[in-house]
Amino acid sequence: MLEQVDGRLVVLGILGDPVHQVKAPLMMNAEIRRNQLAETLMIPFHVSREGLNEFLTGLKSWQNFRGTIVTMPHKQAVMASLDQVSEQAKAIGACNVIRRETDGSLTGTMLDGEGFVSSLLAAGYKVTGKSIYLAGAGGAASAIAHALASHGIAGITIYNRTQAKAEELRQALHKQYHELQVYIGTDTPEPHDIAINATSAGMGNSELLPFSLEKLTQPTLICDIIIYPERTLLLQQAEKQGLPTHYGRAMLQQQISLMLKYMLHQ
Repeated sequence: MLEQVDGRLVVLGILGDPVHQVKAPLMMNAEIRRNQLAETLMIPFHVSREGLNEFLTGLKSWQNFRGTIVTMPHKQAVMASLDQVSEQAKAIGACNVIRRETDGSLTGTMLDGEGFVSSLLAAGYKVTGKSIYLAGAGGAASAIAHALASHGIAGITIYNRTQAKAEELRQALHKQYHELQVYIGTDTPEPHDIAINATSAGMGNSELLPFSLEKLTQPTLICDIIIYPERTLLLQQAEKQGLPTHYGRAMLQQQISLMLKYMLHQ
């Protein structure tokens, strides 16, 4: 951590509502130190939905601001206030990182999916040719689905409490990946190679399970993208059943590296 702050400080942020639970500043500032980036610091931006557009407009004039991570519930809402968005973000309809260009304009992209896939590969799990079960159809889930599809998975089953959103994601995937097998599932999945929770079920003090493990057996890998708590109820139950698990922190660690490079134009 910087021992003193002066006018040379480069500011990065994480934008959400609330932000007290986020771990990104600790991890990003550790990554900044590992990369020996002087006078650079990440801080939390707690901004309500009502003040979001005004806040983003102000960032355009903040000369020493470089970029911000975007977390819930703003990943979709920020899109309307950005000057440019990547093709990935357009396809998904959400972004999770913004950078300020030299002319003051704001550009956004979505790195949730690539961060998740990178974390699996780093842990030694292959995704090419694998069958996937995905709980969720929001911004993070869509990003993960698109990233997995781009890495050549065999097929994906999508479950969401609102079936219309699952169908919307299915159609979006078919539009971009014509040969990909995409199914609509239930909360009790049949055996797959990898099963993923990309919903908020189990976050914080919630004891909700995003899906049932009843029919899942080894070697199905159970993944949860939730950061807090690190060991969610889903992962606890998976471990009791002897199923391999993959924690949300691994995804965040990979994202941190990708996001830092993006925000600093590296």
